[in-house]
Amino acid sequence: MRTGLKHDVVYSFFDPEIGVLKEMIALITPDHVGMFRESYGSILKMVFRLTDSDRSAIHTLLQFYDPGLRCFVFPDYLLGPLMEDYASMLGVQIRDQIPFHVTRAEPDVLGISRALHLSPEMVKEGLKEKGKVPGFHLSFLEANAKEHAAMGNWKTVCALIAVGIYGIVLFPNQKNFVDHNAIRLFMQRNPIPTLIGDVYYSVHNRNEKRRGGLVRCCAQLLFRWFMGYLPSRGAFAHLDPSVKWSFRLMGLRANDIAWTHNGLAGRDFICSCGSLPNVPLVGVQGCINYNPVLLRRQMGFA
Repeated sequence: MRTGLKHDVVYSFFDPEIGVLKEMIALITPDHVGMFRESYGSILKMVFRLTDSDRSAIHTLLQFYDPGLRCFVFPDYLLGPLMEDYASMLGVQIRDQIPFHVTRAEPDVLGISRALHLSPEMVKEGLKEKGKVPGFHLSFLEANAKEHAAMGNWKTVCALIAVGIYGIVLFPNQKNFVDHNAIRLFMQRNPIPTLIGDVYYSVHNRNEKRRGGLVRCCAQLLFRWFMGYLPSRGAFAHLDPSVKWSFRLMGLRANDIAWTHNGLAGRDFICSCGSLPNVPLVGVQGCINYNPVLLRRQMGFA
């Protein structure tokens, strides 16, 4: 942890109600799971609820964040989410395109219609406002998913489930509501830079002045990312669950970390942008930069 800090900062995370999403996912027959994965990657894996222990792990991780370095600083090593980490976890490519940015423009009904395989009339009817932001209530997506599953329209079913995951889990904002930003990100098919932007901006924003509060990013993804680097065998893996995460983490050294667990060792990665020595990020919540060059060990470079 950073020196001179005497008290933990208290953080909270979105706790999406995933029951409806689980019911929607159950509509996909085994024959069509491959169709979903081919179109939308492995985002189904992110539909789970964090346990108290999971939240404690993330909460402890955030105490190690260093605003100046833009990463988590442990006694013997540095860690931080890379775009390549998230892309590998979600099975989604990082596309070479203009980054997503928040806009107040009216929803593109025809574009949404094509992406969800619904009629423009149905899309227009389903778009509502919540907190002055347009989007779909999850109940609308659920009802249409069930209707199209009964008719065997699996492209529509998969699209409705995927956009639901984008709005409820990956880019949460309003309870049981998929807002316009999440819909646009779903249509753009390039969520990784925005997911990374959200996690760094939100963590930095809540940590810079040690004020804590709600961390507005996908906590499930951050948790799975962190767990991937921790030892899965040996003494650490067999510690009593009652042992505090702070004690567990302080006992780890660089040699204990699963640096190459993601199978990306030695591959090229995005470590700068043009003449800039770092990478600028644009998230839904705001803009920030991060320093992948400090994290190159996660890509197998010592």
